[in-house]
Amino acid sequence: MGKKKYFAAIMVCVMVMALSGCASGNEPKPDTLIQMEDFSTGNENAVQNKTDDNTQPDFSKNDEDMTQQQTDTELEEELKKYRQEREAEIQESNGLVEGGSPDEEKYSFDLSKSYYTSQFDTREVTEAYAAARIYVTDSLGIKPITKMVTYMCIDPRILNIYDAEDKGVAAGYDNNNIFVCEYCKEEGVWQYLILVREGRGSEWNVIHNGTSYKE
Repeated sequence: MGKKKYFAAIMVCVMVMALSGCASGNEPKPDTLIQMEDFSTGNENAVQNKTDDNTQPDFSKNDEDMTQQQTDTELEEELKKYRQEREAEIQESNGLVEGGSPDEEKYSFDLSKSYYTSQFDTREVTEAYAAARIYVTDSLGIKPITKMVTYMCIDPRILNIYDAEDKGVAAGYDNNNIFVCEYCKEEGVWQYLILVREGRGSEWNVIHNGTSYKE
């Protein structure tokens, strides 16, 4: 999972895996950098309830809020470490960018959600990232401190847009016309872009910039 792969080899790998995935009915699982971006996902943590003898578990609202807060805190810490490792893997030489994905075995969250780009071909992914980069650098006027401008989204809370009936700001669009990615707004602060298009072959447009697709 953590082996370094060159950009050109990765692009070929992605196309081959996408084709094989369609033929077999199984979702392909790319494990490397795509279009100079990277990926990851999230985790659900179970919280064990303490109960007295002869009593049933009893969560108060405050208990539930604290449980969710702890889960989010743990997830944010893992996302931070993943992004740091991802950044360290990216190298540039003679104008070519090379890199790889972090060792997924180090992380407890569900990384399978990060394979959302497999539903798009190489050209579609390239065009989506191009639109996202122009939005960040030109429309927002931000020059990220990271090696790349935009990255594959790794936050499972954002990637849930592909499973949810309520797609929030992307309501009315199906999964084939929704693309998400992330960028570093400032040190330690990551934002997410939601892009949509009217159909295959049409242009991608950023319709949302924030921390949740439901805003």
